[in-house]
Amino acid sequence: MDTQLLNTLPQPDRFCEQPDANPYWNESVWFSISIPEQRKHGFIQYYFRPNMGLLNGGPVLWDPSGTQPWNCLYYNWSQLQACPEGAEKFNMTANNSLSVKVLEPLTRYAIHYDNDGFFMDLEWQAIAPLHQLKSKTAAQQAAQKYHMEQPGRMTGVIRCEGDEWAIDCYSMRDTSYGPRVYDKSSCGGYFWGIADGSAFHAIAKGETAEQDVIGGFIWRDGKMGSLVSGKRQVLHYGRVGPREVLFEATDEHGRNIRAHGQIDEGLIFTGYSDRTVVWSLLQWQCNGVTHWGDNQEFCNTRRFRRIARGQLKPGQPSHSVE
Repeated sequence: MDTQLLNTLPQPDRFCEQPDANPYWNESVWFSISIPEQRKHGFIQYYFRPNMGLLNGGPVLWDPSGTQPWNCLYYNWSQLQACPEGAEKFNMTANNSLSVKVLEPLTRYAIHYDNDGFFMDLEWQAIAPLHQLKSKTAAQQAAQKYHMEQPGRMTGVIRCEGDEWAIDCYSMRDTSYGPRVYDKSSCGGYFWGIADGSAFHAIAKGETAEQDVIGGFIWRDGKMGSLVSGKRQVLHYGRVGPREVLFEATDEHGRNIRAHGQIDEGLIFTGYSDRTVVWSLLQWQCNGVTHWGDNQEFCNTRRFRRIARGQLKPGQPSHSVE
C-alpha cells in the first residue's frame, strides 16, 4: 500500500494519532481461525508496545490432541521482537515472518506466514460493521482507550508439518489502543459467536458461576446494537475453566439474546506474564441456529496457578481460601 493511501486509512486501521508516553501503551490486533468440524481452533494475535520498541505475537493453532504451548499443533507467539521500521498496525512484516496488509480499509486484510514448518496464506473479510466496545466499568476503561470487534470470514490455506487444511470459517477480529495495564483481580470471559446473518460478542466479569456482562453487541437483521445488560451463567466447569454456559443479554434496541454454549477444553495460553487465558473453541445454539465462536477465560496468574494445582475450584472466589 502506498504512503499516501496509508496516511488516509481510518483510525482503527492505524496506530493511534495521539498516544501518550506510558511505556505500556499498547496497539493490539487479533484474528480468529477455526476448522470447527476437526475441532481445530487458533488465532493470529500481535501487539505493539511502541514506547518500548517492542512487538509481540504470531500464530497459534491447537486441537484436543494438545492444549499446551509445548504440545499444540503450532505455537509461535513470539516475544521480544523489535518493531519493524515503518510498520503500521495492519501493514507490517514481523521478524517471525508474520505479514498483515490492508486490502480494503475496515473490510479486507491479507495474512501471510511461512516459518518453522508452518505456512498460512489467508484473507479476512468483514461480514458486518465494526463495533466499538464502550464499557462503563472503570477497570475495562483503564485497560484501553479504544477497543473494537468485527465479525467476518477467514478463507485460505494452512500447511503444518506436511498436512494441508483449507480454511473457510467465521472469524472475529479486534483491535485496540491505550495503556494496557490490567486490574490484578480481573477475572471472567471474553466470548462471541457468528452464524449466517447473525453475530454477538460479550465480556463477562466475575469469579463465580454467575457473571455480569460489561460490554458487547448483537448483530441481527443487518443492525448492530451495543449490549446494555446481561448475564453469563456457567452451567458446568471442567478442570480449569467453563465447559457449558448460558448467555442472556439485551441490547440498546431492546432486542434480547439467549444462547447456550458448549466449550472445548482449550489451550492454556501463557503469553501474558500477569494473566492466564484458557482459550477455547465454542459452539453455540441460539434461536435454533448453530453459531461458532470462542471463549477466552481469563484470570490473574496467581488465581489460575491455584486452580491448576487443585487449591481452588473454578468458580470459587479467591478470598474463600485466603
